[in-house]
Amino acid sequence: MSSVLTAIQDLARRYAQVWQAAWQNRHHMAPPARTTHELAFLPAHLELQETPVHPAPRLAMRLIILLLVIVLAWATLGKLDIVAVAPGKVVPNDRVKVVQPLDTGVIKAIHVRDGQTVKAGQILIELDATATGADLTKADEARLTASLTTARVDALMQALAKGGDLVWPAPVNIPTARLQAEQQLARAQLAEFRSKDATLQAELQKRRAELLTTQELVVKLEQTLPISKERAEDYKRLLEQNFVSRHGYLDQEKERIGLEKDLSAQRSRVMELTASIRAQETQLQSFKAEFQRQLLDTRQQAQQQLAQYDEDHTKAWQRQQLTRLTAPVGGTVQQLAIHTVGGVVTAAQPLLVIVPDDTLEIEAMVENRDIGFVNPGQMATVKVETFPYTRYGYLQGRVTSVSSDAINDEKRGLVYLARLKLERDQLWVDSKWIRLSPGMAISAEVKTGRRRVIDYFLSPLTESVNEGFRER
Repeated sequence: MSSVLTAIQDLARRYAQVWQAAWQNRHHMAPPARTTHELAFLPAHLELQETPVHPAPRLAMRLIILLLVIVLAWATLGKLDIVAVAPGKVVPNDRVKVVQPLDTGVIKAIHVRDGQTVKAGQILIELDATATGADLTKADEARLTASLTTARVDALMQALAKGGDLVWPAPVNIPTARLQAEQQLARAQLAEFRSKDATLQAELQKRRAELLTTQELVVKLEQTLPISKERAEDYKRLLEQNFVSRHGYLDQEKERIGLEKDLSAQRSRVMELTASIRAQETQLQSFKAEFQRQLLDTRQQAQQQLAQYDEDHTKAWQRQQLTRLTAPVGGTVQQLAIHTVGGVVTAAQPLLVIVPDDTLEIEAMVENRDIGFVNPGQMATVKVETFPYTRYGYLQGRVTSVSSDAINDEKRGLVYLARLKLERDQLWVDSKWIRLSPGMAISAEVKTGRRRVIDYFLSPLTESVNEGFRER
């Protein structure tokens, strides 16, 4: 193998020496230069043979070869941008806002028209608020009733605890008639409670006094009974000695037995009265506890109702506010769908659209074949179909986001949505700046990379070689 390479090197070296020698002696090998007059006196065939070739073809050939070399070098070293073409449209940065009613209602007033510019919070459409106003009034009335009930119970509990009169908090936005009616009810309840409490207290005091009297009688009988027993014993001894008659002894014995029976009966009465007093005290405590329990239950129920009615009030107030449809953002009114005062609208019916006065962006649809190369941060050239870029130029933008999932487009199939931020949203058209409008169709050319020029010509050949010669 080395000998073959050596032979090839020797052959190449010899040819190089021969070419160099020929190049050095090229002037000596050329025929003698003749003037035009000398050539004119030669025979025709010699004149044609001796006349030198015009330098133009040779110069043209050299220029062609030089041009081919330059083109080949540019194709090998030069690079072009790789772009992913994505059609799309101009959209507001804050997206279009659709105005819809919450409930079915009757149109009371229409304050805007198509193309009108509105500010955020400006009233657009008013619906009839009669029904929502009635709900709000009902909720307010229920809240007032629950609040008055709570105040009445608090005043009663405070009066029971301190034993004084009813003390009401300072009224705030409470109708006088309602407040007086609630105060009268509280006074009646307090009077009824105190009346029954006084009756039970009087009965208890009566039984306690009766118990005291009975206890004193028991003490008296306990002191008298021993004397009666002693007298009966004395009479018995005297009867045995025949100093007294039997009737006298029986009278003393009868008195003793009567005292014992009375003492036993009074002791039973003491026990009965004691039990009765305890029952009366229990009844009194139960009455007070039951009354307080009823007050607490009433207060708790009123508090629960108040919380519920607060929610109902909030809902009714919100529903009433939503009968006045306002602009969520500043912008331009479009697609106004209603024009008749007194007409009926349904819940969630699109009534109009507001295009925000915000910075504009590009929403482009990137095809599946390009999505793998489109990333946030890449620059893009945006061409507006309304204004041909060959006359009015184009805009520059940058990819800000790419959707993570594809959507199904009726014409293009599965595509990905990309958002592009424009460096400016105006074009110089006929000596004035024209701002882009939402909805304008555009073509975004996203720069996804760079590629050598020669690769554009070699890639079909490479693809054919890689995929060819494998058919069945």
